[in-house]
Amino acid sequence: MDSVKKLYKAIFIDDEIWALRGLQGIVDWKEFGFDNIGAFTDSIEALEALPALKPDVVFTDIRMPEIDGMTLIERAREIVPDAVFVIVSAYRDFEIAKKALKNQVSDYLIKPLDKTEVRQSLSALYEKLQEGDKDSSDVSSVDLLNDDVLNNADVTRFVSNLLKQGPIRILTSEADLSGCGLNIIPVRIRGMLYSYIITGRANAFYLEDRVKGLRIGVSTEMTDCGELCVKAREAVKSFNGCFFYSDNEQTAKIQDYLYDNLSQKITVEDVCSKFFLSKSYVFELFRENAEVSAMGFLKKVRLCHAADLLKLQKTSVSQVATAVGFDDVGYFIKTFKSKYGCTPEQYASTR
Repeated sequence: MDSVKKLYKAIFIDDEIWALRGLQGIVDWKEFGFDNIGAFTDSIEALEALPALKPDVVFTDIRMPEIDGMTLIERAREIVPDAVFVIVSAYRDFEIAKKALKNQVSDYLIKPLDKTEVRQSLSALYEKLQEGDKDSSDVSSVDLLNDDVLNNADVTRFVSNLLKQGPIRILTSEADLSGCGLNIIPVRIRGMLYSYIITGRANAFYLEDRVKGLRIGVSTEMTDCGELCVKAREAVKSFNGCFFYSDNEQTAKIQDYLYDNLSQKITVEDVCSKFFLSKSYVFELFRENAEVSAMGFLKKVRLCHAADLLKLQKTSVSQVATAVGFDDVGYFIKTFKSKYGCTPEQYASTR
């Protein structure tokens, strides 16, 4: 065996212990690049173990008493969306095969297992995983804010493959998130210390809980590869403005508009005119989807941006106030102190 060959983590699920042992013993798994990190006869226990194990490959039976194999695959994709699934079943069932295709199952092995067939399947699977790693590496070296990124075939292929498993988001952070238990893939966004593609249904509340107070920015969900640059810009805006986009599409569009015009004098009437909405509707929209009024959101973004400008210590307080849309410097100082517990001058001097 190649001493430097990468080993992909594999788990095995089958309610019949003899079948499980037969699968584990049919080949030398490490010879083919796979490390057996877990075996389960209980499908529920297997699902519960996924967050900790984070397998690259899941081999699962179909007919199981607690949760059948197809249901297990659907639920597992929410937990480990990057994992590859292989069905191992005694049934040659057309309906199962159709569901397997729908769930993008990588392979379908029939019991009793044939050693030659298993060896061929594992060799092909290893090559597929290696190719995925190569694509991921290519993505990490390309600036997602560059409009030409969509002309990069490696990037578009990789992102398109991710989107086949479900929506994704772009995530930026002030610190490395590799140990936070998130399903993330490192990417590059100029000006950001750490950037990732995050897979799975990860809303703002879930992310806040996992990152434990770290400053992050998150885009809205991406469902089409052509949105890549747009979503990268959203992640930067979210980070710089210290806010999370609402899952409500209309609210998110207004948030984007307010951020893009934070230095301008904007009123709720301007918002209503821009989006052809009534004041009462805008009020309810933000109350239900952003937990703050539209003008409250704008104030929050302005103050966050002001704090970042003050950290640079190259701009006067009055210049900062003007840059973030405050006409009255006195009101800016009062508002800033109310949020940060100190005056802008004090904030700048301690940073």
